[in-house]
Amino acid sequence: MIIRNLRLLALISLLVFGFFRVEAQRFNGFINSDFSGVIGVRSQPASVANSPYKFDFSLVNGNFYLANDIAVIAKNDEGGSGFVRQEGFQDRFAIANASLGGLSALLSLSRNRGIAVQYNFRTLANGTDITPNFIYQLNRFNAPQFLNQSYFNESMKLSSMAWQEVAFTYGGILKDDGYNRWKMGLTIKAANPTAHLWLDLADADYSIDGNGLLNLDRFDFSAGYSSNLNDYEQFDGNEQMRVPPKGTGLTFGGVDIGVVYERVAYRPDPKTSSQTSLNKDITYEFRVSASITDIGKFNFEHGSAAFMTSGLDPSANSLNFESVLNSINSFREFRDSLNTFLQLNDVRGEYSVSLPTALRLNYDYNFGNNLFLNVATVADLSWALPADYRVSYANSVTIAPRYETGLYGLYLPVFYNFEGDTEVGLAARYGPLTLGTHTLGTLFASEKESLGFFFSINLNQLKANARKPYCFGSSKTGSALVRTKRTPLYKRKKFIFF
Repeated sequence: MIIRNLRLLALISLLVFGFFRVEAQRFNGFINSDFSGVIGVRSQPASVANSPYKFDFSLVNGNFYLANDIAVIAKNDEGGSGFVRQEGFQDRFAIANASLGGLSALLSLSRNRGIAVQYNFRTLANGTDITPNFIYQLNRFNAPQFLNQSYFNESMKLSSMAWQEVAFTYGGILKDDGYNRWKMGLTIKAANPTAHLWLDLADADYSIDGNGLLNLDRFDFSAGYSSNLNDYEQFDGNEQMRVPPKGTGLTFGGVDIGVVYERVAYRPDPKTSSQTSLNKDITYEFRVSASITDIGKFNFEHGSAAFMTSGLDPSANSLNFESVLNSINSFREFRDSLNTFLQLNDVRGEYSVSLPTALRLNYDYNFGNNLFLNVATVADLSWALPADYRVSYANSVTIAPRYETGLYGLYLPVFYNFEGDTEVGLAARYGPLTLGTHTLGTLFASEKESLGFFFSINLNQLKANARKPYCFGSSKTGSALVRTKRTPLYKRKKFIFF
């Protein structure tokens, strides 16, 4: 079958990435600090135990990150900004994550325990196994280097999911002998899955003739979305899209679990200008931690316009997709257009999508004088879950020096993910406000391959010098007999031995 261009695939990409509205990197450089408070619980639930805060309330917080090697954002001749395709023949990737949260709290309890409650709206999108020819050839079939060429096993996978979650965290100290401290924490989540979109181009074989026409020999393709989107006009209905979309209902939202080992620091307590000794907010020399976050998956029903191909339509001839696809405004119209040259079958029934399960390893060293160095790794574990589709974070390493006190901090993270993306970020905290960017290119680069920023507004109180360093509970320990004071020696009778 002959078609004139690959605008089709560009539209598919927009369908999957374009419908999510507003986590890849999260609060990079800041999230692994003890002063991140309730935000830090997202990556390490054990951080609620022995937190430097008596309480930490997050009124609102947000995070956005996008990286790809498909196109850059650059200024055009008219002075505006737009996407400019990158050329090259390496495999391509695209990742995006965003979150918006707030009305969250961390509360310290007696005996160095802690709890946290969080609300978060999260979106995550992945583009993987993207062979380069679709991107490089888009609307350029007449270029000499593409004529009279054949291409095989071209592929592309895209998956995008959004959900709301409420998380409850509890953590405490397992052991503290004055030199070594072990902490553990657990987070349990309830969630409302609000959307999932997916695309799977498993195999495409084609050739380009001397006139720049595409001869499509194979096109194993499927695409769809979750059924709760059926009623919206962008999919298969008439209602206007709402943000967030109405979800599938409350369900189990996953589990986080974490363990922390700290070597207790023995350094002089900081002093005021009057030489009055203060208790330290951070009491470890170094910290090693491990956590597994977002253990779980969501179940959806396939949308009414979801489909898969069963072959090419033998009766279809040369088609001009530039005119056919221009009028498409919904997923249903997209499917109907494909039906003019492909044989399509409905996709029905329930399917599952993994959460972005990840193993997080962290090392943090306290140099003293408010200087710290953090090394954090994230390893994707979503492949270990038995799910039909998945969203995931890229495998990555972040090295982040920082200078911080209880009142303010400065963070300089250097991030590398194993898709080939290297970023240098910058963040600052003063009082209740934290602002940062995952990549300085967001601010300074004329051609932007990635964008990222985060913010948080928190109200908190450090507990080191508070009269009562916890919010709830009793500081008493043991049984009533243990708490009973013995009779002083000078008051004892001779016949009383204890």
